[in-house]
Amino acid sequence: MRQPTPRAEPSAVADARGPLPAWLAPVSWPLARAYGLGVAWRNARLSRGEGVRMLEVGAVRIPVVSIGNMSAGGTGKTPFVAWCAREAVRAGVRPVIALRGYRSADHGRGVASSDEAMEYAQRVPDADLVVGPRRREGLVAWFSSGAGASRRAESAVFLDDGFQHRQLARELDIVLVDATRPALDGDLLPNGWLREPAANIARAGLVVLTKADDPRERERAARLVERWRGAPHDAVCVHAWQALELHGGKDARETLATSSLATSWLAGKRVVSACALGNPAHFHAMVERAGAQVAARLEKGDHRAFTRDELARAAARAGAECVVTSRKDFVKLDDAREGGVPIAVPELALVFVEGEDAVRARVRAAISGG
Repeated sequence: MRQPTPRAEPSAVADARGPLPAWLAPVSWPLARAYGLGVAWRNARLSRGEGVRMLEVGAVRIPVVSIGNMSAGGTGKTPFVAWCAREAVRAGVRPVIALRGYRSADHGRGVASSDEAMEYAQRVPDADLVVGPRRREGLVAWFSSGAGASRRAESAVFLDDGFQHRQLARELDIVLVDATRPALDGDLLPNGWLREPAANIARAGLVVLTKADDPRERERAARLVERWRGAPHDAVCVHAWQALELHGGKDARETLATSSLATSWLAGKRVVSACALGNPAHFHAMVERAGAQVAARLEKGDHRAFTRDELARAAARAGAECVVTSRKDFVKLDDAREGGVPIAVPELALVFVEGEDAVRARVRAAISGG
């Protein structure tokens, strides 16, 4: 059945319309229609079960939980997947995080890695990581030999960015909706942010609103979810900075190298806010919320890397005392120590506003086969 086209509501952020400027609409609109036809054909096949397979290795079925979204750009998947993985550890289950690995490379170590994988390695050291675009094949290989083979019966897989990766059957689909840019009132890529039609959110087992600090943004996102899902969201969470990890450059290594400080250290300080994230506006807003004076904003496309020299030059031009960047950006920095600019990396935590117990119960039931 053909779904009605939603009317756009007032945007909460400047880039809410889509990744391309409005003047490209004569090109992006027909491209979105063509993209939509392809998505509809693919989803129809997958909904019939064509090409969908369970994760079963050596007669052991390994449960899979998918954490994904409806739109391109950052919705806060990494801290949410990390939260789920830590819940698995508490339940006595070994978490395996399977991710595509955008811009991944082996870096001479013989295994594929990416900024996301490196961040997960720091956030959830008890989790095993399987990186690669062909995730089912990668997981089968992991559970067929070595450490993975001995952990089949005690493991559960958390599929990072998996809502559209439907070839791998899952016990639970969790969809995250960024309250600062819900995208559900917009168009398909590239004329909007949506990866598939908004009505497809009804496929989700759980819907969680993320980055829901602002009550008006939260209300708007909740309204859009209920319109397209036909049911309200299940939980709400925000991102909070628990502490700062401060790294000093060459000139400050003795006094600042890898120390931990309260986020209040940023209050009143003149800083450069630098990130290469899917939703940079939210990161910059958190820097300001911490009380820093943002002298300059430095942005790159999602998953791209800064160099330490770039950050040092930006800080010098802005007369900034330090650079604040995300952990996903920090793990990609080169090893050069030029410039000596201190770099503050926030320790990000997921904080539920509502629905935590319901999410925990559903996740634990999924990974235990309940």
